[in-house]
Amino acid sequence: MATFSQSTVGKGSDSFTDFCCSPCQEHKVDQWAEFYCDNCLKFYCAKCINLHGQLFGKHVTYGRGDTSKWPVSKEVEDFIQKCDLHEDKRLKMFCNDHSQLCCTNCAFVNHRQCAKVALISESVKGPLPDLQQISRKIQTVLEDLDELQNYWDTNMQSLQISFDKQVHEIRDTRQKINTILDKIEQNTIKELEDKMTSLRASVKTNVDNCSKLQNKLKRLSDTMHEIVDKGKAELSFIASKKCLEKIKQSEAYLIENLVQVESSLTFQADSDFQQHLSKLSGLGRIVVCTQAVPLPGVPNKVLTVQGKSAYNVNIPSDAKKRLYISGICVLLNDQILVADQHNNRVKLLDHQY
Repeated sequence: MATFSQSTVGKGSDSFTDFCCSPCQEHKVDQWAEFYCDNCLKFYCAKCINLHGQLFGKHVTYGRGDTSKWPVSKEVEDFIQKCDLHEDKRLKMFCNDHSQLCCTNCAFVNHRQCAKVALISESVKGPLPDLQQISRKIQTVLEDLDELQNYWDTNMQSLQISFDKQVHEIRDTRQKINTILDKIEQNTIKELEDKMTSLRASVKTNVDNCSKLQNKLKRLSDTMHEIVDKGKAELSFIASKKCLEKIKQSEAYLIENLVQVESSLTFQADSDFQQHLSKLSGLGRIVVCTQAVPLPGVPNKVLTVQGKSAYNVNIPSDAKKRLYISGICVLLNDQILVADQHNNRVKLLDHQY
């Protein structure tokens, strides 16, 4: 059996496997093959095909325009035959009951109760499947997936825009709360200042009254020293009376202020306000808004009818010969179900339809 070398080459977000020139590969040079020789079972680049032609002029070669005559690459065979559930296993069987490909593990675990499990080599009967039609269907589905992918990309961008906007809203809300707290702080300080002004005025009045009494008593005391032993009877009389009167006033003032009230200011924080803030888990609620947006072209794609055929799907056990097909469904494996309302049956169409 001939063996072929492939090179995986990036192409945008996809990757594909291409054949390398066999002689170049032997010299550890990766060079894309341009021709395949059906006699040598080898691939050749544009340079090596000239030497090959000189040596083997009668060999049949196929260029890139005839790649349908090139062999299937080993990588493609491995990819097609690999089990999706057990990647280290190759697909060997087919379950007709479930219309599923199976590896030996799948057959043992999931299909051992099935009656129609056979080797793929035994299941390949009749005409080959129309791979071109399947390929066109794949392209149609890929177009729909590309459109869906574009939608998700757009949705991701709009989601990021929405996120950034909400972050701005949260910070704006925080700023508003800061403004409110600043106002509350200013009001509290204003109240503190007002009370301080009132207390300061009261204390200042007491200080002024005490100072006045002190000044008058000191003045009278000094005056007494001036007139004592001067023989001024009238001045001594007047001075004594004034002194006794001020002494009486001062003693009365001292009695009134015998118990002094020491004033101070204390701030008592609003515990309810603090507890309420501590119980909050956030500045608000985060709400996820969803909206069903139909993708253009996917659910309501316009189909072009290429042909029309009429079939009789009566079966011998039908109670009524007249049919009324009220519904039709195509399964993933292209099998077709029809709903026969008159006979209250769902019928699976076979391949003759």
